[in-house]
Amino acid sequence: MKIKQLCFVSGVALATLGTSAAQAALVVVPTGLAVGDQYRLVFVTAGTRNATSTNINDYNTFVTNQATGGTPGIDTALDTALNGAGFDLSTITWKAIGSTSAVDARDNTGTHPSSTGVPIYLIDGNRVANNNADLWDGSLQHPINRNNLDLVDANGVAWTGSDFPGTGYGSLQLGSTEVVAGSALASNFSWILVNFFGASNLARMYAMSSVLTVPGNQPAPVPVPEPASLLGFITLGSLMLGSAVRKARK
Repeated sequence: MKIKQLCFVSGVALATLGTSAAQAALVVVPTGLAVGDQYRLVFVTAGTRNATSTNINDYNTFVTNQATGGTPGIDTALDTALNGAGFDLSTITWKAIGSTSAVDARDNTGTHPSSTGVPIYLIDGNRVANNNADLWDGSLQHPINRNNLDLVDANGVAWTGSDFPGTGYGSLQLGSTEVVAGSALASNFSWILVNFFGASNLARMYAMSSVLTVPGNQPAPVPVPEPASLLGFITLGSLMLGSAVRKARK
């Protein structure tokens, strides 16, 4: 796969590529899932780091701290949302979607296409992939563009060291002198493979949760009134308002 060529971005620019103010509630249990259904969550980190380490666990620790608030100054919105949804936080792990010379991204995240896997969702409820094979087929259903601070990352560059099938990209893996990065804006193969930069630069990373199971204590859905009932409520409200106006004029 030929890397799409872009102009070189400096370390400072990589670290400060914009995060928009677009914000909405975190969705840690996607709509349509029932109690007992399994799935995973993904996000792009709000924080940045270099890609000089050859140890995949360094990157796993980084994304875990981003997810859980283990990094000073990092919000715990994601952990708070998961806890509020009834999850046992001690059972959830986070892994970087990245490849070193020793470990491929699809193995680090447990998403090798040889196993079916489960649906993967962004933390705003959008589905990113139906299963493992869909994740690594060269395109996503939705960009991984929301971060752990509950903001849409409009221009994020994320270290991956990977080719689109989830394997390491030649000599440009994490820990190399130069490392492949992807674009959080993209839903084609560029999400994981858009350009390469010096490993000492700063960029974001993609994080993926372990397999989650929808807890059995989900709140019951709020019933929607039938059209006839809704019309009745509107009519009653109008009558009450009219009565109040008449009394005020007396």
